Amino acid sequence: MSARTRILNRFDPSRGENAAETPLMFDLTLWHKWRASRGALPAGATTLPDAHRLLGSTVWAPFKPWRVEYDGIRVTTTETADRRDITYFVAGRELHAVWTVGPDGDWWQTEYPVRTREDLALAVDIAASRRYVLDPAGLDAHRAAVGEDGVVPLELPMQPYSDILHVFVGWGEGILLMQGEGKPHVAAIVAELERKLLALAAEVVALPGDLLLAPDNLDGQYVSPRGFKEFMAGGYAATAATARAAGKPLVVHVGGPAKRLAPLLCQSGVDGIEGIAGPPQSDATLSEAREAAGPDVTLWGGISQDMLHPEHDDEAFEAAVRAALAEAEGDNRMILGVADRVPPEADLGRLRRLIEMVA
Repeated sequence: MSARTRILNRFDPSRGENAAETPLMFDLTLWHKWRASRGALPAGATTLPDAHRLLGSTVWAPFKPWRVEYDGIRVTTTETADRRDITYFVAGRELHAVWTVGPDGDWWQTEYPVRTREDLALAVDIAASRRYVLDPAGLDAHRAAVGEDGVVPLELPMQPYSDILHVFVGWGEGILLMQGEGKPHVAAIVAELERKLLALAAEVVALPGDLLLAPDNLDGQYVSPRGFKEFMAGGYAATAATARAAGKPLVVHVGGPAKRLAPLLCQSGVDGIEGIAGPPQSDATLSEAREAAGPDVTLWGGISQDMLHPEHDDEAFEAAVRAALAEAEGDNRMILGVADRVPPEADLGRLRRLIEMVA
């Protein structure tokens, strides 16, 4: 049984016999991008698939087969090695967003374009102007580079409510703008972007690829069950139905506490949840997430990314791996992994030891 088949069987056990051993898979995308940009990749790890093969792990190689364009407004982007500035020119105003490289090597948004209720109204115009354009150039070569050594997820845009939080308002006072008089603007943005996302998803599922990835970085600290039901459940249900009709599972990325969102994701028809971990990184171990979500969704994770940092000793690291292994045993809808992505400073020796312990 190939690595690809073992993973896909975990999303749909009816596909065929599952191996008794729980598969292990990492998300090395951040680690590889950060190290490649600094010329710090190990020998033999030039491509993402080759980095997985060097470690001896199953390949997880997402591909984004679309791009964003805008009609009716002007959007400019300037970028240096450590800063990105985006300006939206709309209705005679300029809304600015700033991104900088964070301590984890990924882009962190430090300034958000929506700062007032009036800005939020303009964000409705930005959403109306946004257009998703299918652009699968390079997908065939990407899939060939992965082969049967892993899976190629087709990445979708964020669900609109996550998009508003991550791109437009941020995690501070901007969230307050979404309440009260701002709520109709939020509903308008969600409706507009959801329509466009679903149209794109119908095109993406027709492409060759193994599953659909919703990179929503869900965090239960900021997305309440009520907010999920009002602004996200319908979009997930429609996206999952589109994916299922094409024989592709829908996997949602979580990046924070997700215990109270797990059952809602399952009820919406989502096939997999990526990024499961216990405290302090998140709020649910694999067994706790299984209890919350029920039996009909695949859970991926179990090992906190903190355990790859040198401040945690080897004994704590090995205890965490053994605990995750014990919780996953006998559950044919679990995939072990580091939640949520392997950090750039991860100890490769520990990653290899993790693979050996699981094997």
